[in-house]
Amino acid sequence: MQTLEADDSAREKRRKNTGKITLAEVAKLVGVSTMTVSRALRMPEKVNPELRTRIEAAVSELGYVPNLQARSLASADSSLVMGVVPSFSSPGFLAVSETLQTVLATQGYSMMFIESGQGGQSEEKAFAQMLAYNPAAIVQFNIDNISSCSQMISNTGVPVVEIGAINRDANWVSIGVDYAAAIKKLVTSLVQAGYKNIGLLCTASNNIMFRQVLSGWNSAMLSVNHSPHRVVTSHLAAGITTGLNLLGDIRITWPELDALICTSDEIACGCIMACHGAGQKVPDALALASLSGGTLAAVCSPALTAVEFPWSETGTVAGKTLLDLFAGKSTDKTIELPSTLQVRASTRKQ
Repeated sequence: MQTLEADDSAREKRRKNTGKITLAEVAKLVGVSTMTVSRALRMPEKVNPELRTRIEAAVSELGYVPNLQARSLASADSSLVMGVVPSFSSPGFLAVSETLQTVLATQGYSMMFIESGQGGQSEEKAFAQMLAYNPAAIVQFNIDNISSCSQMISNTGVPVVEIGAINRDANWVSIGVDYAAAIKKLVTSLVQAGYKNIGLLCTASNNIMFRQVLSGWNSAMLSVNHSPHRVVTSHLAAGITTGLNLLGDIRITWPELDALICTSDEIACGCIMACHGAGQKVPDALALASLSGGTLAAVCSPALTAVEFPWSETGTVAGKTLLDLFAGKSTDKTIELPSTLQVRASTRKQ
């Protein structure tokens, strides 16, 4: 009867040349057999504590990820695509995931999404769990990779697609929108409508998006000789409650404020609710605009001026790009999709 250790050894041979850190490499670093490493990972209570500590240190140093699918797969091939997102409520994520999964399903691929948390050990744990499934590819939605997670991804040797704010410095394919260009469209529209004291409300986002938003905001405001100093940044999630709770303090700080740009529809709608609660009419008392421009922007009252991002199209493009990568075809490293300004009642002066 073949033992689990022997099974691992056989699988190790099949996993050679995949670009992954193997069990044999861990064993070599520690100076023991692959069977010993396998036993330490599967049944740690049966391994000497001192040796187990050395093996755990080697696993961490090399970034070795156990293959949870190895028992059920005859090879290292997989039809599972893993996706990681800071939060399932992240603006645009639902539209992207729906079309992405639709495209991949045409070729028999399935998807599993996980939340990464906000960096540090929680992110490391999420990535380790994800990679342990031996995915065919990895999709990231507006994720900031800490260095240890980037190393984990590099060790897998599988295709990676990053979705969200366009990242021209990515080590893999980046598909998304330019937040700097988007916010410039809003600033230009508000200035042309006669607004003079404009503010910006940013909530939790990844570093690439945040840098693009601030860069676009500063350059756009300075280009029209307006001060860019009215900026509020918050670590809170991009939800309606956040906008509802923050607007009062913002207006106390800058009573002259006549227009506010929010980095999500949800925040802007929360601000509209705060205005309604205070008996203030939008846009007479305060004009509001947002980035993302999903369904919420069109149905809130008044309807919200927004720069709309093509999230559904982004998911479709990402899915087709992954299928091309699986087929060994070359793809563009950076795929930027256009955003569209929709001017609605929330910024139209009577």
